[in-house]
Amino acid sequence: MAPSWFVSSFPGPLGRWLRRAQPVAAAAAEPPADPLLTVGLMLRRHREARGLSLRQLANETRISTPVLEALERGWRERLPETAYLRTMLPLLEQHLAMPAGSMANALPQQAPPVHDGWDSSRQPFLSRFTPGSIDVFTTWQGSVLYALISLGLLYGLNIQQQRLAAANQLTLRPVSPLPLAMQDGPAEANDELLKAYPELRPLRLAERGVAMQRLRGLESGNAMPSAGVLRLQLAEPTRIDLSSESGERTQLQAARGELVLQMQPPIQLQLNPAPSRPAVFWDGQAVKAEATQPGRFRIPPAAETAVPSPAAGSRP
Repeated sequence: MAPSWFVSSFPGPLGRWLRRAQPVAAAAAEPPADPLLTVGLMLRRHREARGLSLRQLANETRISTPVLEALERGWRERLPETAYLRTMLPLLEQHLAMPAGSMANALPQQAPPVHDGWDSSRQPFLSRFTPGSIDVFTTWQGSVLYALISLGLLYGLNIQQQRLAAANQLTLRPVSPLPLAMQDGPAEANDELLKAYPELRPLRLAERGVAMQRLRGLESGNAMPSAGVLRLQLAEPTRIDLSSESGERTQLQAARGELVLQMQPPIQLQLNPAPSRPAVFWDGQAVKAEATQPGRFRIPPAAETAVPSPAAGSRP
């Protein structure tokens, strides 16, 4: 660009033409001013007119102080995204009583789309579509992404189940119930356990009415005999069959030595073979076998449990 003194040295029409072209060329050479600076000056002027500091304005509008400072100073790189600016600018205009739309120039200008062999209808969509802009509940892009993720998870689960089935670690069929015949008959192990410890089956005792018998005996005033200690001293291997009216039952094969039990009378005891010397003791007292069956014992003896008749009680 020629200096002004050089242009003024040309007289006539040539000088006038050079003087007219000089301002136009200078204006074309200057870069366009950022509209954000103009918006920032206007925002600062209205804020100071109300006597507010940046911190006070931030507290009243719920907009952070760094964002307000970036708006006033024209720091576009420190501003939030355009979607947030669209909500902040009208709020500032309303709070500071500024004309509506006066701060719209602070929004970044969208560059015109570059058509490089792409369809003009698809290029704007591709330029603004990013994974961070997906909204699962309002846009079809989010729905498609959600469907793809779901299908991928289902496919992975199917592959895992197939591998487990191939390794025989997956049961494809439910476990079938036991047949009715097996359900009705108790297991042999349970039977052996209940024979040794019958108190483990209270339901069977309830079916026999043991508790009701005891309750009726207490109500009628006939108290049942108290529990005692049964002691067996066996010198040779003996088969023991022990039972009581309360439901207790024990069977032992080839038992030998000393056996001590606390039981509720009346008790029936069968020893095979029959002992040759006193082997059964109830509360420390020897118990004799029945006369008809040498190996059979009853505790207490039949003579003690029998209830005397009125006629027998009147005899001398």
